[in-house]
Amino acid sequence: METNAGLSGGIYRLCEWIYRLAYINLLWILFTIAGGVVLGIFPATAAMFAVTRKWINGDDGHNIFKIFLQYYKRDFKESNVVGALLTVVGIFIFIDFQLIGSFGGVIKYVLLGSLATVTILYSLVILYIFPVLTQYKNSVYKHFKSALIIGITYPLRTITMFVSVVSVLFICAVIPAISFLYLGSGLSFVIMFFSHHLFHHIEKNIESPNK
Repeated sequence: METNAGLSGGIYRLCEWIYRLAYINLLWILFTIAGGVVLGIFPATAAMFAVTRKWINGDDGHNIFKIFLQYYKRDFKESNVVGALLTVVGIFIFIDFQLIGSFGGVIKYVLLGSLATVTILYSLVILYIFPVLTQYKNSVYKHFKSALIIGITYPLRTITMFVSVVSVLFICAVIPAISFLYLGSGLSFVIMFFSHHLFHHIEKNIESPNK
């Protein structure tokens, strides 16, 4: 009897998560459009990460729309500043890759190696910037600095997160219909799940020397 109850409870929780992730993904799309896409995608992404963080922390919350809207408004300006900086740097990296093609000889490989390093660091920031933004209240500069430092300091955890992100993208590419319901929310859950445990690990290590 207890086994059946445990199994039923597990199935219920699974269905609940499937519903939640689908709902928050739709909110992400709607609020992105509501912000004119350009001004909406980053606040919507920040709100999605914030809500996902609450769920992982055990705070289910009953009014998902209200909570999402609250974070969307709260982080609208800051997330757009973060998004603008990410976009500008991304464009420069793309342009630099195009320009390197015009070089030849050793200089080409030197520049390519340098740009590859910058691209890796940029990718680390992308992975951690929204979890950091929703976890800590700091300046935009400190958000970027923290995201970069965390990504460099914990390479194995970062690689595991990256592989999980690629897996989600692969599944969505193989089954495109899933993307509409789970692309954004699936990525936010995976990234926030790993980030949450990593943040807890970092905070525990900081507190330990003081005990």
